[in-house]
Amino acid sequence: MGKGCYASALVLLLGGCGGSGDSSGGDSGDSGTTPARLVMDVQSVASKCNVKEKMAGADVIIHRQDGHILGTYKSDGQGHVDIPWTSEASHLTVAAKEFRNGQSTWSIRTDLAAKAGDYGIYAFTDENLNSQCDCSDVNFDLSEIEAVYSDYQLYGNNSFLDSHSNNSSLRLCKQDDKFAPVNMVLVPSQSGVTAYAASIEINTLDLSQAVPISSSEFEGTHHEGTPLNVDVNTNDYSLRSYSETEFGRQNWVEWPTKEVQLFPAIFDRNLVYASQWIALGANEAGYINYSAITRRAVTDPSKSLSLNLPLNENQMLDETTRLITTINNGGSANYDYSFNNAHMQAMQITIGQDGYANWAISASLKGSIPDLDLPIHLQTAFDGITIPMMSLYVWGYEGMTGLYDFRAELSKSSRSTGNIRSAKFDNYNYEAITIFAN
Repeated sequence: MGKGCYASALVLLLGGCGGSGDSSGGDSGDSGTTPARLVMDVQSVASKCNVKEKMAGADVIIHRQDGHILGTYKSDGQGHVDIPWTSEASHLTVAAKEFRNGQSTWSIRTDLAAKAGDYGIYAFTDENLNSQCDCSDVNFDLSEIEAVYSDYQLYGNNSFLDSHSNNSSLRLCKQDDKFAPVNMVLVPSQSGVTAYAASIEINTLDLSQAVPISSSEFEGTHHEGTPLNVDVNTNDYSLRSYSETEFGRQNWVEWPTKEVQLFPAIFDRNLVYASQWIALGANEAGYINYSAITRRAVTDPSKSLSLNLPLNENQMLDETTRLITTINNGGSANYDYSFNNAHMQAMQITIGQDGYANWAISASLKGSIPDLDLPIHLQTAFDGITIPMMSLYVWGYEGMTGLYDFRAELSKSSRSTGNIRSAKFDNYNYEAITIFAN
């Protein structure tokens, strides 16, 4: 794996915060003996709408099991890749530049123990494409709704709206030539109080003037929240909910009183997740955080929903400390995150800095990260990094049986023309160690 000053800085961050120890694991790769093909398509995508372009010239690198480069390829003029996958092939890397937040960054993505087949669509964000989106700044007149619901917080399309803080507009972009409904939720600031929601169609309204939001939009029993009893295995957590819709994920709400309310008459596919964040340590070089998420689909609001967080911060930190130290010393590095095996399928380590390069390496929960080679132009993309960041996370979906099932579903989902993901992606578990350098 490529190393340098950024890896050394990460080891300094870990010093004094984590443990050490030995663990072993085997490479889960199966290179096979029958020549086959690996296919994919590569696209640039806008961040504000569904504008996309086929990307020519993306780097595709095939590695041997020891990490050395077996072959390098480029996506063709149509963004298509169709290359041989021989018995020597073991790992796959795809790399292209992304443009986010006003800066260009190499996005390098490696799948260890890859297999031949269809890898679906690899999408790389290019915010320059946002100029092709049909967007409008829509202002809302909140005077009446704020007077009637003065003890509530108003969320509109996942954003907090409040005219008193001069925050009464939303940047809305059309998808397939129309605006999605504006979903609004009135969240009570006190416990035991009913929440309200409305879905407002704006395509027929005059958006050149402020759109009045009337309290009548929230009247009727089907606009009232249905309380959901949520059980979490710790006291240190936050709760959020959202809905899967034909317009993608909508109706994001954070519940400050930890009393979730859903609106099944308006949104028929709802998900709730608990999250946790813990500061694990800091020194003059930087700081380390732990985070975790457990998400479940709500099939019956009348039944309690169990959201048990992983709570493996110490094991995660110990294994990540040992892994990064081994990587910095050179050669392949064994790792073992199989203590998460009950609900997880994969791990990923990401290292880099925006404006230079970010390298994400994903693999099974237990195995070995070889000393991966990259072409010179990708190696030099890390030159000049001064404030590195590393995250290592493990994740999984309870609707899937393992790493290759996950990769197959991800490929299938990337080629889907709909906005609602398969229910296999609903029940999700995640935890991460993130390291920031000063």
